[in-house]
Amino acid sequence: MSKARRTSEIASWIRGEITSGTFPPGARIEERALCERFNVSKTPVREALIELASRGLVDLRQRRGATVTVLAPEQIVALFEMMTELESMAARLAAKRISTNLMAQLRDIHLRSAELVDDVLEYDRANTALHETIYRAAHNEFLEAGIKDARARLRIYRRYPFQQPGRMTQSYEDHEAIINAIGRGDGAAAARAMRRHLTVGGQVFADLVARLPRKEPVG
Repeated sequence: MSKARRTSEIASWIRGEITSGTFPPGARIEERALCERFNVSKTPVREALIELASRGLVDLRQRRGATVTVLAPEQIVALFEMMTELESMAARLAAKRISTNLMAQLRDIHLRSAELVDDVLEYDRANTALHETIYRAAHNEFLEAGIKDARARLRIYRRYPFQQPGRMTQSYEDHEAIINAIGRGDGAAAARAMRRHLTVGGQVFADLVARLPRKEPVG
C-alpha cells in the first residue's frame, strides 16, 4: 500500500472515531497507539493528524501532542451558521444541475426513509445519505468538501439530532419540500426550504450549545 493511501486510511479511521464520539472533544490521540494499530512508522500517523488539523478536527501543539479540537459555544454557532448557508447553496445548485439518476436516488432515499421515522439510528443514516446526494447533485467538489467538514465538526457536539419527539417526522416533511423544489428546478425555493429545515433543527442545537461549558482561553 502506498504511503499516501496509508495516511488517508489512518486519517479516515481517526475521523470516524471522532465523529462517532469514541474520541470526544479534548481527548488525547496517542501517536504510538496508532503506529501499533496500523503497523506503521510515525510519519504516516503524523501526516494523517496534520491533515485532520487542517480540517479543524484535531488540535496539534508542541509538547502536548494531538487532541480532538474543542470549540467554544460561539464557535459552534458560527460553524452552524456557515454550514446552513453552504447547504442552502448546495440545494440551489442541485436544482439546476441534478442528473436524472441522482434525482431518482434522492426520491428513493426519501421514500425509504418514510419507514424509518420511528428508528433514530436508521433515520439518521438515511438523512445523511439524502443530504450527501444533494451535495453530489450540486457538482461542486469544494462546496461538498466544505459542508462535510463542517458537519463532521458539529457531529461531535450533536451525535443524535433526532431524539427530540416529533423531530424525525418534521425532518421528513422538510425533505419533501426540498426535494420537490429541486425536482422542479426551482433553486430559490430549494435554498429557502433547506435553510428553513436546518434552522428549525438548529433550535434544538442552540439549546445544546447553551448548556456547553465555556472554552478556557489558552494562557
